[in-house]
Amino acid sequence: MKLDFRDFYYLDSDYVDNLSGHISGFIENEYSEVEKEEKTNKGKGNVGIGVAGVDLGRDSKTGKETSRKGVVNSEIRYKKLFDSLKELGLEQIDSFDDHLWNMLVEEGEFIEVRGSLYFTQVYDLEQQINIIGGFGSDLGFIDKKEVDEVTNQISKIKELQEINGIPVKIETPDSKYKFIAYLNNKFLVKEQSDITGNDYKILCKIERKIPSGEAYELFDIKELERKTTNRAERRKKGNTLPKEFKETVIGPAAVVLPIAIYR
Repeated sequence: MKLDFRDFYYLDSDYVDNLSGHISGFIENEYSEVEKEEKTNKGKGNVGIGVAGVDLGRDSKTGKETSRKGVVNSEIRYKKLFDSLKELGLEQIDSFDDHLWNMLVEEGEFIEVRGSLYFTQVYDLEQQINIIGGFGSDLGFIDKKEVDEVTNQISKIKELQEINGIPVKIETPDSKYKFIAYLNNKFLVKEQSDITGNDYKILCKIERKIPSGEAYELFDIKELERKTTNRAERRKKGNTLPKEFKETVIGPAAVVLPIAIYR
């Protein structure tokens, strides 16, 4: 049995409502319905005329009325939006080739893409620091000062992510074409650690197309340096951020506005 059910990991309910309102002219937050059930009872009645009586048919109706009211949750509102977008010609893509990429991936286009999701190397570094950082520094094979410095830098990145969003990469099955999204922590339905893996779908809007061979920095390096080091430290030779902080994605790729991520 197949069900049209989505297991959401990310859902920007504000954007869903705004886009739905733009398409339909209103936002549906509540629903109500009334069910009526009627039953007809048939019988006979006798009307006397003189000595003789005449039987006449007699019907009566009984019934009940049931009303329901409720709130339309964000998942149902998303389904209605998605159905509307499909009617308007939404493209649902599992894989690309050069022709399809050049034809469909344009700024302002809405598209549903299938692929694998990956967070940044900084996220992976944070997990490593959390697992072995304290243990390793206690044993002496990891410099505690270095661990503290990287931990501080990661905390600064998290502050930036509160403003700019959490970077995530979506790779199509052939790994040639990539999408870059910045997730608003407010709209994460599940924990970040539950999101990475294969075979997800993302509904998004194309914001910027990155040509083949061009490098795109996931983080604003200058902004990171301002947040993580003071002016004197920036002037020192060799005082650079860890390589994980300078991660890039090479085109062909696109920066997208994420609306929903689900399986």
